[in-house]
Amino acid sequence: MKTKYIYITSLTMFAFCFGKAQTLQDYLNIAKTNSSEIEEKHLEHLLSKEQVNEVGNIDGTYISVGPFLSTPETRVGAQIIKLGIEQQLPWFGALNAKKSYAEAISETMQFDVNLAERELLYQVKSLYYELYQKYKTEKILKDTQQILTTYENMALSALENNKATMSDVLKIKIQKNELHSKIFKNLNEKEALNKNFNRLLQQEINIQIVIADSLSVLDILIEDGSINKHPSLLKIDTYNQVYLTEVNLIEKDKLPKLAFGLDYVLVEERQDLKLNDNGKDIIMPKVGLTIPIFTKEYTSKAIQVKIKQEVLLSKKESQRKQLEIALQTSILELDNAILNVVAAQKNIVETQLAIDVDLKGYETGILNYDKILNLQLQKIKFQLMEIEGVKNAFIAKSKMKYLTN
Repeated sequence: MKTKYIYITSLTMFAFCFGKAQTLQDYLNIAKTNSSEIEEKHLEHLLSKEQVNEVGNIDGTYISVGPFLSTPETRVGAQIIKLGIEQQLPWFGALNAKKSYAEAISETMQFDVNLAERELLYQVKSLYYELYQKYKTEKILKDTQQILTTYENMALSALENNKATMSDVLKIKIQKNELHSKIFKNLNEKEALNKNFNRLLQQEINIQIVIADSLSVLDILIEDGSINKHPSLLKIDTYNQVYLTEVNLIEKDKLPKLAFGLDYVLVEERQDLKLNDNGKDIIMPKVGLTIPIFTKEYTSKAIQVKIKQEVLLSKKESQRKQLEIALQTSILELDNAILNVVAAQKNIVETQLAIDVDLKGYETGILNYDKILNLQLQKIKFQLMEIEGVKNAFIAKSKMKYLTN
């Protein structure tokens, strides 16, 4: 176990010394640059924008050719082959309506990019503050371990002078063993978080993450924010525009469709007669009109859009409530975390004062090892409470920014 500890510590120090120091903002930038999720949403948005060019175009021209298997005779000769060309045209404004609908669909997808970025940044911040807690916990435990070593030496010296008992020494040793176990457990958790942080950044997992030396809840700025600009709500609002363009598209689609064409028939010249227009080919222009008289398709589509608009209103209200609840919860968590930090800091100061009083009494009398050991353990508890409060406060602030920024 000791060998493992030395190896991991050496590896950590090596990475720290030769790694490039980075701030949380640096890690956020790396995460955005490397994120495959954001890239996926971005490409999907580009794809939807390109698909706009696919719609709003005239359908392909229909060309036909067919030979007469039995050539019908006309007065001016036999019909040999028939050629035809036809072009269908939608009613005026129908093509623009299709393009507007596709553009509206494409616009909604930009919010998926924004939402993916927000979620990623929140995850990076949360994991960063989790790592901060592990680093500070490690320092607290190691500092306390050194203090207990000092108490142990004091107890051993006092034991020689009959001013302490072996029980006092053993109690200190037991607490040192407990701290030793907690240090290793914290170390394992820190290494796991470090790897997960690198996975989140999509970089090599053994890169050592550099954490800030200290964070203060006094640095947290409480800003007024609104959930109205959250991408999930903006996307719903944009879908309302989609449905409006869909209604317009349905109105255009149910208008008549025009068709223009031309048939050309090749006629063989008769050899047995001399006639005017003998062997003259046939040219026949065509005009067609498609009218949706017997279909209820467009009426049904219009009803479906109205239903989707009603669903959209309900969805927006539900999403708004969820965001408001999440925001209120984050505000409460931030307030409680700050209160815990302030309370812990006061208790740390007062506990240290009590320890100092007992240590001064040691100069003139016998040290109460049970009492000072309990005070030292109390101090650890308050120190860890402070660090956890700081972590919770910054995570709550990050969640508020995710919801309102």
